[in-house]
Amino acid sequence: MKEQQSIDPNAGFTLVESMLTLAIMSVGLLALAGLQITALRGNAWSRRMTTAVSIAEQRIEQLKNTPYSDIQDEAATQVTASNLHFTRQVTVTNGPLPNTKSVSVLVSWQDQSKTHMFPIATIIGQ
Repeated sequence: MKEQQSIDPNAGFTLVESMLTLAIMSVGLLALAGLQITALRGNAWSRRMTTAVSIAEQRIEQLKNTPYSDIQDEAATQVTASNLHFTRQVTVTNGPLPNTKSVSVLVSWQDQSKTHMFPIATIIGQ
């Protein structure tokens, strides 16, 4: 018969071991919290950029369906999409070839204290 091992009354974790484990876990959890904040900021910026691209492309497509003689510059216009505020400006210049116009759409938005811009350009022929 095997002798049953007795439980040592001193077995277990010491206070120092527990505190060290808690400190290591705290550092790891703080790193994960920082990563989460960075991911949230990146997602918010991506959402704004995607909306800006959509606004610019939509205006370019509208201008492509506009009669050639009616394509003109547009002053900065406030646009609200997805509960976000943007400024859209259209600039039209003579194109590189006769009977063409170079159309540039600039969409900008304010993010905290920084201004972001997304330009898009195309050439429209008569």
